[in-house]
Amino acid sequence: MVQLSIIIPIYNTASSINRCLDSIFNQTTTYLYEVIIVDDGSTDNSIEIIKSRKETNIILYQQKNAGPAVARNKGVELAQGEYCAYLDADDYWKEGFIEETVTFLENHPECIAVSVAQHHITISGSSIVPTCYMQYTEPFVLNDFFTFWAKYMHVCTGSTTIRTEILHKTGGQRTDLRITEDLEFWALISTYGNWGVIPKILFVSNGNEITYQQGWLNKMTIRWNNAPSITEWEKRIILRLPKLTKSYKKARGKISRNLTYCQILSGRLSLSRSEAMKYGHYFNKDYIGILMNIAKYSSFTWYLLTIILKYREYHRK
Repeated sequence: MVQLSIIIPIYNTASSINRCLDSIFNQTTTYLYEVIIVDDGSTDNSIEIIKSRKETNIILYQQKNAGPAVARNKGVELAQGEYCAYLDADDYWKEGFIEETVTFLENHPECIAVSVAQHHITISGSSIVPTCYMQYTEPFVLNDFFTFWAKYMHVCTGSTTIRTEILHKTGGQRTDLRITEDLEFWALISTYGNWGVIPKILFVSNGNEITYQQGWLNKMTIRWNNAPSITEWEKRIILRLPKLTKSYKKARGKISRNLTYCQILSGRLSLSRSEAMKYGHYFNKDYIGILMNIAKYSSFTWYLLTIILKYREYHRK
């Protein structure tokens, strides 16, 4: 019986797919797992690389380009495991991810998902490890997901193992979202039960090479243009919340700050300013969040802010 289904959406990832797969197949674990790769219309030699692998527990499904959410949902549809984990082809796991996350869920039937600590290598080359994990030495169960998430934003694709039955109940990731679809999904999943945390770095996010190959600005422009309003973003989540708690409002404010930034860069000044007026109180207190809250009271200062932010993005080195 397969315990874990590992779902990998790919699109032109020839340069990194072997690193990703090696990080899975080099794991030491007592659990049986399958690797479901959903090709989202690749035009490079990713498929040939995958077919040349010697492992027998790889399932390859090919579809026309439809986006990562569609690919991940197809992976869940094909999954035979009791648990599912997502891993992007440009990221990888460290030794212990499978054994420790599955063991945690086996030992904590009250939990619907568990996340590990992460190491993020950004597009600028900087290295980020969330500081929250330094406070803990042992795995634990969150009493209030949104309080912890609002403070640390501790969940990302590749860091989490989830019960498959819960994924089926949610209906999967929203295919109409092309940005923050993962954040919407974690928030939705959290409404189905408790969430666990393993304070150990077992996941590394480093997709810089593929981002450069695909064109960073082209990739981001698509995301900026598709950033929804918070009302649209949260429509599934609030249906499952008996009330909008302060912790949820804080988490929503952090998401809104990111979406507002994208709306600015896509030229939707009226929408972005309106979002800042509604949710700015909970924006991150970084310099951009502070500038947004200063500029939002005047259409002119908001316009000046857009010039600054667009210059910042279009002149990145």
